[in-house]
Amino acid sequence: MIRLLLFILLSLHAHGSKLSFERSSPLGLPTTITDYYIPGSKVEVIPRKNSDSSLVIRILQTKPAADGFRYDLEVYGLDPGTHKLSDFLRYVDTKSPISHLPATFQITTQYPLETLPKPSELETVSPEKLGGYKKLVIALGLFWLVILLLIIFYRKKQIADFTAPPPPPSLHEKLHVLVTNASRGNLTDHERANLERLVLGHWKEKIPALEKLPPARALVQLRAHPEASPLILKLEEWLHAPKTTLSQNDISTLLIPFRK
Repeated sequence: MIRLLLFILLSLHAHGSKLSFERSSPLGLPTTITDYYIPGSKVEVIPRKNSDSSLVIRILQTKPAADGFRYDLEVYGLDPGTHKLSDFLRYVDTKSPISHLPATFQITTQYPLETLPKPSELETVSPEKLGGYKKLVIALGLFWLVILLLIIFYRKKQIADFTAPPPPPSLHEKLHVLVTNASRGNLTDHERANLERLVLGHWKEKIPALEKLPPARALVQLRAHPEASPLILKLEEWLHAPKTTLSQNDISTLLIPFRK
């Protein structure tokens, strides 16, 4: 009987030592509690409202024990200070809080150097792993060189194939053809009108007073002009008696005033 009582007292003392403890942890770093005994039915973490809680508790494992359960917990603090675990746990069946847990959890802002995560070492990257930038630059340079050569070749071919149009005939050349046809009696009505227009236009530029006169009056005045009269008189003569034996020298002499 004495041995049974001693066993019960030792069991209660062991349970009581498990219920009461103090643990400290740096702010924001998780700490694991193993085989924490809580008497009674299963417990759960009280849901946080609006993410407002000083402790964050995760139940990692639940193991049956005499008159209760043992729990593996992961705890990390969000606010510095001393916090009771009972404020964050409740029974699953009754949803009632666990008020008889004296265990406390102290959150400090002091971080031991060994608990801080070590910085990861930078990986050395050799130049061959940089994406082939050098090869890309060389390829682009060759591409633009080919384009430039094609442009130069095409422009040279265009210049070689280009044939400049002949310059328009001068006034002297036009009159030479018309006067030759007039001397031979081969002048059409259209060519005769064109011949008169060219002759009058030339002398109107030289003699501004002719600009206001009609063509017939202007031709009358040109008969008395020392430079214009030879061709005017010859044209009137050919209209009545064409002469086919007129040489090119004679025609050139008549057209001397119309050269540049």
